Parts: sequence; C-alpha cells; structure tokens
Amino acid sequence: MYYTWMRNLHEDEWERQIDLNCKGVMHCIGAVLAGMIERKRGHIINMSSDAGRKPFPGLTVYSGTKFFVEGMSGALRKELVGTGVKVTTIQPGDVKTEILLHSTDMEAKQACDGSASCRILDPEDVGKAILFALSQPEHCAINEILIEPREAPA
Repeated sequence: MYYTWMRNLHEDEWERQIDLNCKGVMHCIGAVLAGMIERKRGHIINMSSDAGRKPFPGLTVYSGTKFFVEGMSGALRKELVGTGVKVTTIQPGDVKTEILLHSTDMEAKQACDGSASCRILDPEDVGKAILFALSQPEHCAINEILIEPREAPA
C-alpha cells in the first residue's frame, strides 16, 4: 500500500500494487482452484481492505486494486456454487505492519495517513478474523469480514 496522489505520478508504485494485489491474487487462485474443485472442498481467503469497499484519498490505485479483489471474489463465489469451495474476503482497516513505511509520496502520506490518530489493528487481530471464517461448518459461508480499528471506522 502506497499513499500517493495520482498527480505525483508514482507509476512504479502503481505497477507494484497492480502486480501484487490483482495479478498475484489471480495467480494464487489459479494455482489451487482445480484441486479444490476436484476434492469438492476448499476455502479461498482473499486479503482485501476497507479501501476495497470505500475509496480513500491518497490511496487511489490501492483502492482500485482492492475493488478488483472484491469484484473478482464476489464473482468467483457465485461461479463456485455447488462445488464445495468457499470464498471469503478479509477487509482490514489500518494494521500495524511495515507496509505503512513503503510510501515515498510524503505529501500524500502526511495528508492522508491517519494511523497515528488512534490504536490501529495488530496483525493478530486480522489473523483471528481469518480463523473465524475458516472455523465455520461446511454449510456456512462467511463471505466478507470488515475489521477496523474501533476509533477509525471507514
């Protein structure tokens, strides 16, 4: 995730986000889907973001990639009805990871990064949400989990 204003043309950062968040997700699904369908069971967990539900200024490209993950996951979920394969998107808000250190557009980061304004999520919080989705019985699908800092709802 890179905070960047579109006008500042950090095109290399745009490419990295598209490669990871769009192409990477598609290739990972492609690597496991046939086996899951053959076994008539499986669970694809796609990491999205609250920015895939609502666009945020300074995260234009990132939001676009996460909207892609949401759209692809929703369509795939419908495609897989009757196969025994579930699809869940996890949609975290701000999480304490090194990802916040990657932005090079300091103008956008200073204007848009609110992660210092409240206690943000720990990676373990997101992990617990994933375990919740995975621990449901076969007939129960948790399609989406939006998890955000209490003091910073989207």
